[in-house]
Formats: sequence, C-alpha cells, structure tokens
Amino acid sequence: MPIRRKVHAGHVYLGKEVLDALRIRDGDEVELEVRDGGVVIRPVKGVDKDTLDLVRLLREVKAGGSREDYFREYDYEDISG
Repeated sequence: MPIRRKVHAGHVYLGKEVLDALRIRDGDEVELEVRDGGVVIRPVKGVDKDTLDLVRLLREVKAGGSREDYFREYDYEDISG
C-alpha cells in the first residue's frame, strides 16, 4: 500500500513505518535515485569505527615494511617441527 506524504521546503517526512522497514535511524544517510519518473530510496551502510581502526592499522603496518621484511622476521624451521 503506498504511503503519501507532503513536501515542505524540499523536505519529505518518511514516517516511522518507512524508516523501520528500511532499517533507517535518525542521522543515517540515504541514497536517492531518480528512476522511471519515481524515486528509489536506499540506506547507505557506513563503516563502523572498529573497521576504520583496522584499516588504519593495516595501512600503518604496510607503510612500516615490505612483505620480505615480514617473512624474515620469523624462523619457519621451528614451525615444521
């Protein structure tokens, strides 16, 4: 069943039922796409802080040495038993 809303100063209030259905919370970003005379609204899934911290750490490790440095650091003779 379609949901009707009025536009006021370029803003549209989606309403709780639409937000809940799309799993959108206050402050989340959405992506709008004009398609075939209509609009498609999609939530934009961001990256959480832990993932950003991991990416930052991996970049620091990569900047700190090469692949060869990593493998020279370990004695693989001990691993084989």
